[in-house]
Amino acid sequence: MKMAQVYLDGTRLEFEDRENRSTIRELIDTIEKDLAGLRRFVMELWIDGEMMPEWRGSQVLSRPLSIYSDFKLKTASMEEVALEGLDLVQEYMKVTKENIDACVKDLRVGNGRADALMSSVFDGFIEIVKTVDALARGGEKYRMDLFRENPAQYFNPVIRGLEELREARDGRDSVASADILEYELKPLIDDMEENLFHFYA
Repeated sequence: MKMAQVYLDGTRLEFEDRENRSTIRELIDTIEKDLAGLRRFVMELWIDGEMMPEWRGSQVLSRPLSIYSDFKLKTASMEEVALEGLDLVQEYMKVTKENIDACVKDLRVGNGRADALMSSVFDGFIEIVKTVDALARGGEKYRMDLFRENPAQYFNPVIRGLEELREARDGRDSVASADILEYELKPLIDDMEENLFHFYA
């Protein structure tokens, strides 16, 4: 049986596929252990010429290497990964604030679009918290000073505000929903933007 070809940043690697039972996850884990000392991280995974989007945590990692012929992995430094993450979370904040403004406006006038916008606000806050938390953990692990202050202090107020918003939404209280969005949740994003980042993109 032909062995899969593995390339890391264009360089071919020797990877022993034990009895053709190794999984893609085992390949990635082995490579990332070797990269840890270099402060590099696998960012892209290509399988048989096709880029795998959202591959971390996906089913693709449990598949055997032996059913494919070609793996290309592209890396980035921890600093590059962190900067990309910071840009991403700032973009989430910007878009979530825009959705809050539009949602508040629609709630105040009784527009039917508010429900869809509110769902976007929930999704936005979830992504903000997840991304900030991942960055904070990564920064601590690799000794990178990513935030001016500990971002964890914002997590409970965000979760509390979202719970209040959910209750108001479920109770069809558009006035309370608009107030929570405008006077509790949006100021939390403003505070995070002002206090967390060393620079704002």
